[in-house]
Amino acid sequence: MNKRWWVTILLPILILGCSGGGSSGLQGFLPSSAKAQGIKIKKDGEARIYEGKKLFDYMDGGAELYYEYGFEQGCVQRYKAKQGEVTAEIYQMDTSAHAYGVYTFDTQGEHPSIGQDATYARGLLSFWKGRYCVRAFSENEKFKDILLALGQAIAKKIPQEGERPAILAFLPPQWVVEDSLLYFRGQIALNNSYFLSHQDVLFLSKGAEGLTFQYKPETQPLRVIMVRYAGRPQALEALKSFRASAIIKQGSLNEGLFLGKSRKGYGGAVLSEDLVVLVLDGKTRETVTRALRSLPYRGRQG
Repeated sequence: MNKRWWVTILLPILILGCSGGGSSGLQGFLPSSAKAQGIKIKKDGEARIYEGKKLFDYMDGGAELYYEYGFEQGCVQRYKAKQGEVTAEIYQMDTSAHAYGVYTFDTQGEHPSIGQDATYARGLLSFWKGRYCVRAFSENEKFKDILLALGQAIAKKIPQEGERPAILAFLPPQWVVEDSLLYFRGQIALNNSYFLSHQDVLFLSKGAEGLTFQYKPETQPLRVIMVRYAGRPQALEALKSFRASAIIKQGSLNEGLFLGKSRKGYGGAVLSEDLVVLVLDGKTRETVTRALRSLPYRGRQG
């Protein structure tokens, strides 16, 4: 699934359904106004706060994904100008790695220097800093400069930066297709980016973390799914579950690599210490084999 499509569908559900109440330090990150290129926006009413399990009250099917990323609380503030409206949203997650994960659902576009990473495209600015993921958007695409100014103002008020997920250290140094990376903590997030299975065949619900991205060491882009577990025994059990799932059909072991046919050609899997790595959508078995061997693993395969 295209990540930006998912975000543009989900956001209106969040905004329309959220109702106020309570208090939150998140409001302190919101400037009373912002100005750029002759446009000035001001707060329109009070910020709306939602926290904990109340997310289900107004998000319905979208809430489960946020809980996979450790959602704690959020804040929505509307701004007005003569030329139109702007909405700002701040999501507080339990860790900075999870805030980064939420951000990775929308990384296709320009990348302004705001927060720790930021993306702007077609009236939507998103960025993350510390434990917070922030979105500011408007139906008026001429509001680009004001959205960037608002984002800068919010980012400056967030006091500390956070750490990126440790699993990023295993990304290949080259050949990752730009803006294709997603960091996930559960099956819902993975399936929103790349549908693998209705079943939890990789045991993602047991505290695993993962990356998925398009990988192009040759002419054809491949799909990589890389999952890290609490230890090698858990990773081995997950690989056994994946092999039994028949996602890869007619599979066989060859020098530590499990290879066979997948939905879109050929696929393969390998275990490397506490990592399980899948390569899917290859045109040939040889393409998948070369990709599995070119990816950087921490230790010996097997």
